[in-house]
Amino acid sequence: MRAVQITAYGGPEVVVINDVPRPEIGAGQLRVSVAATGVNPVDWKIREGHMAFLEVPFPFTLGNEFAGTVTELGEGVTGFAVGDAIYGSVGPIGVFAEELVVDAGAVAKAPTSLSLVEAAALPVAIVTVQAAFDAAPVGQGTRLLVHAAAGGVGSVAVQLAKAMGAEVTALTSPASMDLVRGLGADHVIDRTTDYEQTIGDFDVVLDAFGPSAQDRSWGLLKPGGILISLVTPPDQEEAARRGVRATMTFGAPNAPALAHAAALVDAGKLKPVVQRTYPVEEAVAAMAEVEGGNVRGKIVLRY
Repeated sequence: MRAVQITAYGGPEVVVINDVPRPEIGAGQLRVSVAATGVNPVDWKIREGHMAFLEVPFPFTLGNEFAGTVTELGEGVTGFAVGDAIYGSVGPIGVFAEELVVDAGAVAKAPTSLSLVEAAALPVAIVTVQAAFDAAPVGQGTRLLVHAAAGGVGSVAVQLAKAMGAEVTALTSPASMDLVRGLGADHVIDRTTDYEQTIGDFDVVLDAFGPSAQDRSWGLLKPGGILISLVTPPDQEEAARRGVRATMTFGAPNAPALAHAAALVDAGKLKPVVQRTYPVEEAVAAMAEVEGGNVRGKIVLRY
């Protein structure tokens, strides 16, 4: 079967499509025929060696979110059947392949109202946002600011927060403002303006952008509020000086969050944003588009 792998750390030249053995299935696992996989910034960061602490021998397969169809059940698996459409995020690597073996407890049935290509755009964002909202519960009346609201994670954060009853202010580029309005944000702000002069007093700031966004966010939090970063550790000394809290969170496999999100999708309260799809043969081009930093929503590989 085909898998998108890297032969060393480096640029696009290290990406290859190899023929690899089918994985063996074990107890508690599902064999999956993959229909599509989402492409994320972490994929090119791993390729470049920014997560070399993983200590995986070369060549290894990239990718960490997928949607596909169950083709075999491992011993002891319940709740799934051959033919089920499922989706999930199962770790930082290993997913860019035509066939997977995954732990049944890490995945969920895919939304019935989406194609598998659309469903593949959601898992990483869902588990990432859930981890953030676990750190700072978001609910009715929570005043939330979302940086990079048109991105793969930001676009899901806006929708999940609205489903929880939050008042959402979204920061995005001028070209993406209409898109973000369509996701249900209460207030959409051009991030290229001096927005610090007009907004503030937030309970939670969600940073999916980076240090420059954090620098502009400290004064926007109310006393005791919290800045949650998804991309770089925030300055704890600055947080203490401002009388606020700060943390960094990471997504992890989370079947209950995926199942809840699937129900929201089928209820019309959550939708993926897919900018473009590529056949797996064009994985290098897909990763390059993500690395360029101008993706609205998600890039998806088709198998």
